Amino acid sequence: MSINFNDVPSEFVRLKMEELFGKPVASDGKTNLFDELFEIDQRDMKALANAAGQPVSVEMNSVGDIKTMDDGTQWRLTPNGWHKLPV
Repeated sequence: MSINFNDVPSEFVRLKMEELFGKPVASDGKTNLFDELFEIDQRDMKALANAAGQPVSVEMNSVGDIKTMDDGTQWRLTPNGWHKLPV
C-alpha cells in the first residue's frame, strides 16, 4: 500500500498518518510505502486530507509494482513487502 500527497505535508500531518498506519517502510515525504494493508476509514482519510490542505491518494499496490521516490530510488513490492532496487 502507498499513501501519496501532491506536496510534502507538515510534520503534524506526517505524525497523524503514522498514528493511523504506523511508520512507512520508505518515504520521501510525498510518497509513503507501507508493507501492510490497512482498513481505510473514509473519515480518517478526510481528516488527513483536510489537515494536509491537499488531496491524499491511497494505492493498493500489487506484487511487482515499482514506486520511484523523489531522489530517484526505486522500490518494488514483493510478496514479502517493499524492497529497494539497486541503483
